[in-house]
Amino acid sequence: MSTTDSYIVSFILALAFHAAVVGLLMSTWDDNEVFESFPIRPYYIEATVVRENPYTVKKRQEQARRDAEQKELTTMRRADEEKARLNQEAIVKAKRLDVEKQIAEQKKREEAINQEELTKAASQEIEIVEVERLKMEQSLTLSILEEQEYRRAITDDEKALAYVSQIQRDIIQNWSRPPSARNGMQALLRVFLVPTGEVVNVVVEESSGNDAFDRSALLAVRKIERFQVPGQSRQFERNFREFTVLFRPEDLRL
Repeated sequence: MSTTDSYIVSFILALAFHAAVVGLLMSTWDDNEVFESFPIRPYYIEATVVRENPYTVKKRQEQARRDAEQKELTTMRRADEEKARLNQEAIVKAKRLDVEKQIAEQKKREEAINQEELTKAASQEIEIVEVERLKMEQSLTLSILEEQEYRRAITDDEKALAYVSQIQRDIIQNWSRPPSARNGMQALLRVFLVPTGEVVNVVVEESSGNDAFDRSALLAVRKIERFQVPGQSRQFERNFREFTVLFRPEDLRL
């Protein structure tokens, strides 16, 4: 109901009430009776103009309150989301900075290593050049000596071959091949002598892979104890101070 309709209804009700009172008085009126006169008090109906339904106002206020609460919750949720987003961005940024820092440090280390390698390579190149120069100088010096020693060496080599042949015969006579010896096996021994020809040491330089075969070769050299060697110190030092012996089941070579 609108405000105007409420006002009209109130007015009609007031008019009807006054008409009923007047009718009641007229029906009971007697001219012979004397009534005591009482002051007539005016009867007022206070009418208030209502611009809006109170229920509607209350409902709108309640809705406004709920909207305000919802807005506050939304604002708080958005603030929390923004805070979480900023924290996540900070974490990602920190990780990225850490990765970038590690990459930069790795790059510095690699550059330092590369620089060190370049410096080392340059130093080695200088050393190689110096060594080559010294070799050339030594080669020029030795070429003169070699020319002088050439003819004498031929004679010395011929004499040395005779001693080598004798050493081979002595070892073969003292070598007892083990039953496990097979073609293709070979053991290389290094023999050390003193100028008198005595064996001071013998070692396996390259094993045959068969312990019995290696032991038989060592025993063959140690049994001799003393070899015939040239009496000239220069020739002894050149060919017999130390030498290798190759043991194979089919033959024996120095």
